[in-house]
Amino acid sequence: MTNSKLLRRTFLAGAGAGLSALALSRLSAPATAATRASARNLVLVVARGGWDVTYALDPKPGLSSIDAPDGEIQDFSGLPILTHDSRPGVTAFFEAHAQRCALVQGVAVRSVSHLGCAARMLTGTSAETSPDLGAITAAELGQDSPVPYLVLGRTSFTGPYAALATRAGTTNQLHSLLDPNSVVWFATQPSKWTPSDNQDWMIREYVKLRANRQQGARELPETRARIDDFLASLERGEALKGNSALGSFNFNRDLGPQAEVTVAALEQGLSRAVQIEFGDFDTHTNNATQSQLHEDFFTGLKAFIDELSSRPGVAGGTLLDETVVAVVSEMGRTPKLNGEGGKDHWPVTSAMVLGGGVSGGRVLGGTDDTLDALPTDLDTGVVQGDGSPIDYSSFSAGILELIGVDASAHLPNAEPLHALGA
Repeated sequence: MTNSKLLRRTFLAGAGAGLSALALSRLSAPATAATRASARNLVLVVARGGWDVTYALDPKPGLSSIDAPDGEIQDFSGLPILTHDSRPGVTAFFEAHAQRCALVQGVAVRSVSHLGCAARMLTGTSAETSPDLGAITAAELGQDSPVPYLVLGRTSFTGPYAALATRAGTTNQLHSLLDPNSVVWFATQPSKWTPSDNQDWMIREYVKLRANRQQGARELPETRARIDDFLASLERGEALKGNSALGSFNFNRDLGPQAEVTVAALEQGLSRAVQIEFGDFDTHTNNATQSQLHEDFFTGLKAFIDELSSRPGVAGGTLLDETVVAVVSEMGRTPKLNGEGGKDHWPVTSAMVLGGGVSGGRVLGGTDDTLDALPTDLDTGVVQGDGSPIDYSSFSAGILELIGVDASAHLPNAEPLHALGA
């Protein structure tokens, strides 16, 4: 992604996204218009598989207790980052954006299962049926958006808000649903009837009329709510017609194409939350491949943040000022190499948060010489003996605070990491 022109590829050319939202959940009352205007977007960037934090975010060179990569610690606006000539993308990212980043070290995930850890880091709970932060953002702030929660990666948990999530698919199959003419078929297809605009309008009105009749005949409130949700999904789908915004069918799992789609979705108000990801960091063998993974990841991340920083926001700042970007991996990796030169799962990780409202250029929390999480004051982010390690639930609750959502309504037992905010 090198220029803004790439962000204007056609992706959502019709109303097909409404197909993925036939049952818009109303388990959470949407925020008021005033709250939505003052709140922020959310982008979840997932380094899938469990990254080795010693390669950049939590440098530990020269310790016998940790098998760390080569490199030297460099200070970027107050952030100590491991750099090396083989990872210029890491250096370039922090040179450009460290002042906007809060680096969170020593997040206690309390699990070594990929799925369990991903649920903890993204939902703030240990339940895989809970909604993740993107789904919560969509439910609280984006129910009126055409695509409230756009999921471009694989790892998301929508829980009761599944109808608010639209998944692009591994090659952006959503594009082919919205614009069938963009797909090259390799078999003879039967001719199809294409309604005129007037016929299309009559069909839609007939469907609405039938839905309203069914609603009046049903006594169960839940059934009536589902019909309401269906009608709402039609309106959201209609809002996408003719919208030249998001990507192409030639989609892939690199951060670049995902970032293009994300910026366009936020810029044009199509989505309130987006999930993107890159991996696989699960290096049980040959842990040295973490070096190239970090290089590719931070190169793509810089291009993404560059774009958010260059786009005007609706309130006069930039799109980054109106967006919280949470960069996470579900777990860390063990301090020492195993017998195959790899590293196994570790229940402590690091994360980054940047964007609107974030107190940047700061390190929150920390780890000791064995990569165990250290007790931390959640108000200041300072390591101190009488605190507790930053728990995954506190991290997630802190993100909700940043975007303007009442964390206690979704994570009632979690004390937010207040130090994330400026």
